[in-house]
Amino acid sequence: MLGQPLTVSPDHSDSESDSASDSTLEDLDAHPAWAHGYPLQRVARYGSVDRMSAGSPSSSSGASDASLTSSIVYDIDFEQLVDDLLAEDPCPISETKDTVAVAASTTEANDSLMIKCLPASSDELIILLRLNHPDLREDPWNPAPHILCAVTRDERVFLCLRRLVEFNQPPLQIVSNYIDFFRQVLEGLTFLHEHSIAQLSCLDLSSYMVDLGHTTSSASDSVESFDRTRYPVRYYFTNLEHASEFESRVNPAFRKDVEDCAIMMGNLATAVPSISRKLNTLVNAMRTGTFDSDASRKLFEALCKALPADVFDIRVGPSGSNRDDQGPMVIASPATATPDPRSGVQHDKGPLQAISIPRKPKSTTLSPRARSRSPPPGFGRVRARSTEPPIGLETGD
Repeated sequence: MLGQPLTVSPDHSDSESDSASDSTLEDLDAHPAWAHGYPLQRVARYGSVDRMSAGSPSSSSGASDASLTSSIVYDIDFEQLVDDLLAEDPCPISETKDTVAVAASTTEANDSLMIKCLPASSDELIILLRLNHPDLREDPWNPAPHILCAVTRDERVFLCLRRLVEFNQPPLQIVSNYIDFFRQVLEGLTFLHEHSIAQLSCLDLSSYMVDLGHTTSSASDSVESFDRTRYPVRYYFTNLEHASEFESRVNPAFRKDVEDCAIMMGNLATAVPSISRKLNTLVNAMRTGTFDSDASRKLFEALCKALPADVFDIRVGPSGSNRDDQGPMVIASPATATPDPRSGVQHDKGPLQAISIPRKPKSTTLSPRARSRSPPPGFGRVRARSTEPPIGLETGD
């Protein structure tokens, strides 16, 4: 799989006006995007003409990836961190809970992260490694969580990931919050389908998480006070345990993803009557099976262009809403544990509880430890005090 040539995103956007999509936070404050009647300023695809015209290839790619935490310094001995995690009694990682959140090292630090444990031979691991390849990782439509480091222990691989929170924490409060979420989900779905990956659990809301960026720490009060209208956020697909790579995109799994995504969007839209009628046009088209993910994305953008400017600031529900009184946040009453048909294991999908583990700086590690293992294929060792996510993937040629 990793040896196959990777499909790259098309080097064009849907409109020539998209090249002006890069904005500073000050620009957003002075002229919020939704004030112009169209908050979906096109994010240039990785390597596209629009992206290049906005500056160097490493320049900002717009609102969707504005929350990436590239300024955070990851001075962590990840291998020691995993060993300390495994030494916890009881160990937070188990057959039923494969992901834990690790709290920030101090109240002022913004170095919280997640650790996900996967079998070394699992399809999910292979897919995550592929999607974190340098050629794909920086594409703003790529919804795969960003891997900081991979640590091998026996037949398991522990992925250290950027810290994410539930997609609706803090709650979606105004119409533009919902529109931005729907847009990024459709872009992410299109990206994964372009790369022949399907079975994405789109109906399950626990599949989606959000990166609030370096503007907040992992402290709950910081998360609750986060303002999505001031700081753009990035959404990720975090439930890829059933995902597979298919040889042909005519496989029914791709149509099922689009239909599931339509049901999810339709259910959430019931909380937003100001756009639900227009969105029903899209939902119905997606459920007929005649629209693929990219056609659905384009229709969504067209529908949003027609919305009046004042719609985007309309508040949705009480500002203090929680999950218990937001009925649309639960779709078909999903269980907190879902079976993996390939292993029979029930995986706990409840909210992540952050645990505290002391950190050992990578920069103070003078010699390798006896328990150190080689990184899994495709990963280099972590560089000390890197301001970029310390990851290097081989091409697999």
